[in-house]
Amino acid sequence: MAPLPDAALLLDQILAGIGQPFYALDRDFRFVLFNDEATRYFERPADTVLGRVVWDVFPWDREHERGRVLREAMATRRLLKGEILSTMRARLVAYCVFPLGDGIGAVLRDVSDRRDAEAALHQRTAELEAVLGTVPVAVWFTNDPAGRMIARNRRATEMLRVPPDERLLSVAPNQLFRFEQDGAVLPLDRLPLQRALRGETIDDELMDLVHDDGERRTLLIRAEPLRGPDGVPVGSVCVAADVTERHRYESQLRLLLDELNHRVKNTLAIVQSIANVTLKDVEPAAREQLSQRLVNLAAVHGLLTEASWEGAALDEVLRASLRLLEPREERVRLDGPPLRLQPRTAVTLSLAVHELVTNALKYGALSLPDGHVEVRWTVEGPRFRLSWCEHGGPPVTPPGRTGFGTRMIRQALAAELRGEARMDFHADGLVCTIDGEAPTVPADR
Repeated sequence: MAPLPDAALLLDQILAGIGQPFYALDRDFRFVLFNDEATRYFERPADTVLGRVVWDVFPWDREHERGRVLREAMATRRLLKGEILSTMRARLVAYCVFPLGDGIGAVLRDVSDRRDAEAALHQRTAELEAVLGTVPVAVWFTNDPAGRMIARNRRATEMLRVPPDERLLSVAPNQLFRFEQDGAVLPLDRLPLQRALRGETIDDELMDLVHDDGERRTLLIRAEPLRGPDGVPVGSVCVAADVTERHRYESQLRLLLDELNHRVKNTLAIVQSIANVTLKDVEPAAREQLSQRLVNLAAVHGLLTEASWEGAALDEVLRASLRLLEPREERVRLDGPPLRLQPRTAVTLSLAVHELVTNALKYGALSLPDGHVEVRWTVEGPRFRLSWCEHGGPPVTPPGRTGFGTRMIRQALAAELRGEARMDFHADGLVCTIDGEAPTVPADR
């Protein structure tokens, strides 16, 4: 058997290995042990402390809580634990005072960082609760990997009709409601929180919340997984906005717009019939020209009605104006960035392009089999530029008189765009350049 180490050496190694301030007092409250960590913590060398009474070294401790703890531990011979504010600095210290021989020993540990972290966490929690309590959307979430328990804010409690003092079980949804999508009841594994727990992100998805009394609410839902440091989902959060009234309004608006579109088409058909009867003695070409203009106007009105009169995509407006070319639309090549025009601009531009198409079919590039047209547009800030370039047609000369189409382009369209429209008759074909400020709407609408 190996010999036991020297007791004094063993004690020194133990005191050094504690890693926390440690001191021991005899029955007369004199320091008998004072390790290196205590020297650093109290900023006093051991040889200035050992052998002296604790009240002489730290006179302010006599009436302090720390003095009371030392006296109680010495008198009761019991182990005492707790936390106390240091008399030397504004630091919170955890203490463990225990009987040691006929005196006591004390181990100290600075826990101020933990206290500050807990205070910060409490503050952040209070802020989060305040935010969740005031936002007008429902929020429910879980940090349980199995998704069993769900916490929620006040709006979610009201929306789901869950008693405020109950916790909602996601694995057994409350019998007061069910989730539906496209008329089908969603199984548990397709509910937003369950999907997010598997790492899926649900972005702006519509679901119906149906209560047992038949009330149906339409929700716009987003859900995200909550991930741990390793990136693995450890929970999920779901946000839902009640868009029931908005959907009802949109549904009514769609019905109204459909009815309006139907009546506009009927009105245009009546106008066309009246025009045909009124102009029965006018040459057929003129009647046909007016009829095509009305058809073009109906087409662009249809585009705007489908978009709730919030605007129309430029390329769709152009294609609607190329219907005279069916099935030869590929002879007009379109090239430009996504752009949505305001309704009034869309209508005016559509009428102008219709005149260009008509002219190209009669006299320009589209009157010959190999002719074609290139339509390009660019957008630079508020400025809009569109060019209509004809190629492969018969030789072009400026017309002897200014017709309706030319006046439409040079005057009405230029005024609408607060710019100018030029028509240059090159030998290779007509080039129409439209330049101005085009009132637009966001392209993602």
